[in-house]
Amino acid sequence: MDLSEFVAELEQLFELPPGSLSHSSVIEETPGWGSLKFLCLIGMIDDQYGVALKPKQIHQCTTIADLYELVNSFPKA
Repeated sequence: MDLSEFVAELEQLFELPPGSLSHSSVIEETPGWGSLKFLCLIGMIDDQYGVALKPKQIHQCTTIADLYELVNSFPKA
């Protein structure tokens, strides 16, 4: 997975048109951001990448690039 694929997956999760988000987009300012999408994000990362993030870890990320780096910091299964 590269950063552009990760951004595209987040656009799908948030039901946004392609090109709506970038690596520098602030996660919590994403259109549609809320508690339900937050839970969906945790589930998507677990399903797609096999990484079980804690909510606190996600809240420590500011941008999509930060979240991408966090997900990639875990060993691959």
